[in-house]
Amino acid sequence: MTTPDALIPARVWLTARQTGEFEADGRAVAWTPRQVRARYDDPHGRTGYAWVWSSAVTRR
Repeated sequence: MTTPDALIPARVWLTARQTGEFEADGRAVAWTPRQVRARYDDPHGRTGYAWVWSSAVTRR
């Protein structure tokens, strides 16, 4: 697992139980070759963390 010194701005596709599917601005906080751990703000302004497939993340 790679953890950067500075968080990397990213755009993340997520699925949440309360919110459904959405795309959010976030930061990549760690990653493996197949997954990324992202910190994000959901459409209701709440901050969350999630592991997502790397194909669901793009750099901003």
